Amino acid sequence: MDIFTEISLVIVIATIVSVLMRVLKQPMLIGYILTGVIVGPAVFGVMQSPESLEVFSQFGIALLLFIVGLNLSPKVIREVGKVATITGLGQVVFTSIIGYLISSILGFDKVESFYIAVALTFSSTIIILKLLSDKGDLDSLYGKVSIGFLLVQDILATLFLVVVSASALGDTFGSIAIQLIWKSFLLGLLLFLFIKFILPRLSVYFATSQEFLFLFSIGWGFGLASVFHALGLSIEIGALVAGVTLSLFPYHYEISSKMKPLRDFFLILFFVLLGAELGVDNLSGAIIPALIFSAFVLIGNPLIVMTLMGILRFNKKTGFLSGLTVAQISEFSLILVALGYKLGHVDEKVIS
Repeated sequence: MDIFTEISLVIVIATIVSVLMRVLKQPMLIGYILTGVIVGPAVFGVMQSPESLEVFSQFGIALLLFIVGLNLSPKVIREVGKVATITGLGQVVFTSIIGYLISSILGFDKVESFYIAVALTFSSTIIILKLLSDKGDLDSLYGKVSIGFLLVQDILATLFLVVVSASALGDTFGSIAIQLIWKSFLLGLLLFLFIKFILPRLSVYFATSQEFLFLFSIGWGFGLASVFHALGLSIEIGALVAGVTLSLFPYHYEISSKMKPLRDFFLILFFVLLGAELGVDNLSGAIIPALIFSAFVLIGNPLIVMTLMGILRFNKKTGFLSGLTVAQISEFSLILVALGYKLGHVDEKVIS
């Protein structure tokens, strides 16, 4: 089956399943993931080119974070930066400690327990951003705070992935840290110069044409994301930073509205691919640990966030709603454990 027919079939099935979700009054997101399960190897095996879909889905992730960055102005960052940093770091620390203890009790060795503990700390920013967007809560207090500490998690997850990947090449932690510092400094300096001297002139030039504005926005978003990726940083963080730099652009709301249909199409493929990759055939030997870890993620992580936000004097409703956003696992977690498996640090049971 050629890639055009394959994607067309996936979209048709996603449409049918989405109608069912609409009738049942369930989020469309569930329908997309369920579509992935249906077309994946676990059921019909329709999807034969997951690599192509993965490329498309990466565009969706980049566009999603680019749009978030457009609405994440420096004013918003100052507003929730402190609580996001404290909550994000605190949740990662406490979840890691408790996750390590649970893993050790279940009989996993020290290295496996470390991987599991770290994997349990990260929640999917992509899923939460999509849900917040569908509910119209992106600009709510809990929405801003949640996005903030989820982005803190993403930065930490990126650092973990960089360290683990580099360790496989024999690099020391010190050399990795030095590389990250000088790369971040160089990028920060270049972006500052761009915002200070070039962006004001570009805003006047590109605003004269809708097509110019659209093309410039896509080019800047994907271009900066590619630069971050080339320097060993994540595409996601690069797309987010690209959006933040354009949040100072007078027409950033117009750019955001033009990007959303494109984002939604590519994100459908991302969630379909996520559903197709769900390993439902190897769970029989790991069902008990999986249930225990799932219970911890669903109950423990939200309680940790609620406690931290209570200490920071947020009301119970904001703490509760923010806590619910960490009751799931990030794609970074899956990537981290898969990388550990390739390096021989964990076995198939941990993957399952």
